[in-house]
Amino acid sequence: MRGPSVLRADAPPCRHRSVVVAVLLAVVTALAGCAAIPTDGPIGTGEVVVRQPGAPVPLAIEPEPDATPEQIIGGFLRAVDAGIFDEFATARQFLTFQASAGWDPRARAVVYQGGGPDIVRQDEDTVLVTVPVAATIDGGGRLAEAPPSTREEVAFELTQGAEGQWRISALEDGVLLSSPTFEQFYRRTPVYFATTDLEYLVPDVRWFPTRNQATAAVEALLAGPSPWLRDAVVTGVPDGARLSTTAVTVERGTALVDLSVEARLASAPERALLQAQLDATLMRQQGVLVNDVQMLIAGVPVDPPAVPDLAVDPPPGAGPYVLVDGVLGLLERGTLVPAEGVAPLPPEANSPAVQSGDGLVVVRLGSSQVAAVPSDGTAPVPLLTGTSLVAPSVDRFGWAWTAERSSAGLLRAARADGTTVDVELPWLAGRTVVALDVAADGARVAITSTGAEGAAVDVAGIARMEDGTPRQSGEPLPLAPALVEVGAVAWVDEVTLGVLGRTTSQAAATVHLLEVGGRTSALPLVDDAVGLAAGRGERGLYVLSADGALHARQGQSWAVVAEGIDGVTFPG
Repeated sequence: MRGPSVLRADAPPCRHRSVVVAVLLAVVTALAGCAAIPTDGPIGTGEVVVRQPGAPVPLAIEPEPDATPEQIIGGFLRAVDAGIFDEFATARQFLTFQASAGWDPRARAVVYQGGGPDIVRQDEDTVLVTVPVAATIDGGGRLAEAPPSTREEVAFELTQGAEGQWRISALEDGVLLSSPTFEQFYRRTPVYFATTDLEYLVPDVRWFPTRNQATAAVEALLAGPSPWLRDAVVTGVPDGARLSTTAVTVERGTALVDLSVEARLASAPERALLQAQLDATLMRQQGVLVNDVQMLIAGVPVDPPAVPDLAVDPPPGAGPYVLVDGVLGLLERGTLVPAEGVAPLPPEANSPAVQSGDGLVVVRLGSSQVAAVPSDGTAPVPLLTGTSLVAPSVDRFGWAWTAERSSAGLLRAARADGTTVDVELPWLAGRTVVALDVAADGARVAITSTGAEGAAVDVAGIARMEDGTPRQSGEPLPLAPALVEVGAVAWVDEVTLGVLGRTTSQAAATVHLLEVGGRTSALPLVDDAVGLAAGRGERGLYVLSADGALHARQGQSWAVVAEGIDGVTFPG
């Protein structure tokens, strides 16, 4: 790579300056002759369009002649950063023909941070690259944050051609991607599937380059949900369906999705569901303006089906509900409005949970019972009894969920009619459950726990029977590996969790925002935080401290909105 031009120290500075001045004078004179400021004539008006500059595109430079193996690897890594714009054409120039033919750059991406890769020549024809890892992204766009201090070593083999030029002859599939390139040119992209009762759309978060983002999202939708979510959702995509064109095009706000002939096998309800999935997936992308989605099959437009009205990230409605000295009610402008028909609760009542739509209301009695709170003024009715139960969560089907802190690999759920079920989670066995919360869609549950391997935040899918009875949960999606302590958990929106937790660099637990399938960020500290509730979005967060003060988000900090609070929750 050529370096910057350097002015020789022995060059005559005055002569150099006079040349520059002469050139500037010539330019100014030319401009003065071509244009002048008008001094008469009518005054006109017009629109000035101010365009925001786009993010700078990484520069890809082909191999320099006679570059050393280390320089070849450095140039290759820089070309990889630009690969999302030139389809890795320049990066392939650093490879031999055989290596280029076998290399799949989209199989995996390692996002590295810090000062850049450490490039060391291990022997004559091998170069070892070591990077500090921030996250990895698989071929389906699924992001996994890396634990702190994670490093990855990647070996490259090189060979000298007939002309003596070094080229990479063997490398692993995938790419090493710098953190700035990832931040600028990748976008969080939810891909939507449906709950089994066809009432909600559930996001499966992926990460794709901004270039061809719509195409990648549709390909991910056609490929199906991630393994951890698979048993909890359904899709309208028929077996074998794929894109029949190389890309999803967007023309004047309309996305054209041309599917292969296998899509003809879809029934009318399946096609309607697929249309709803495409609409939600393409019309909710960041940076892609789509107002309508036209489905085609083998180039022939499909008549728009009657798309079902599935809920996407609905707000919880009323709230927050608070518990104050045995009285349960709504907090309205700092004032408690007691819930109608609910009698004062016993002193041991804590941790209220409320079903959306004025449904089931439960509290925990001490730590050994979860009880339903009737709306006719009578005493709470025990639903579940145990040794040490975590705070309950109520789903939209009217099931109250809890778990023993010392887990045998089970979650427990009960309905108001006394029906109970145990949902097996073998991966949770032997751990200490700290908290849980079921998502508004009823298809996912978030769990915080501790164990021999340390603190953990996991999200698992919930499979259900036709009547909504939970029957099983699959393998989890682990989140936030940097947290070493975990506490309360709450769904902030359809793709975000709020978790009380602490990293090694933090002196006390604070609220962390966790993207389900994304990244983690921390909010300002609330002293002695013990409880958490969320309405919709970051501005709907409430934190309860040990002294009973309830804090709400205000600007970039927290403000006390009520005191003497024993528990806080939102419906759903």
